[in-house]
Amino acid sequence: MTRLGITVSRKVGTAVTRNRLKRLVREAFRRRKTLFPRGLDLVFIAKKQAVDATYDQVSGEIEKLCARYFARS
Repeated sequence: MTRLGITVSRKVGTAVTRNRLKRLVREAFRRRKTLFPRGLDLVFIAKKQAVDATYDQVSGEIEKLCARYFARS
């Protein structure tokens, strides 16, 4: 089972903003879970630049990371 951890500092914004970012990452991860190897623990650290990110942008970044670090067999 692949596990996900998300951290968003208070420097990023208000609680509403931080929770929105966490929801975006969680949903993108949930829909792309098969791209990750099993037994992996991941931690996503949201930066200030992510405040205006859309779901499609977050999802695209996750896909790029998977393509870069996990070879499909």
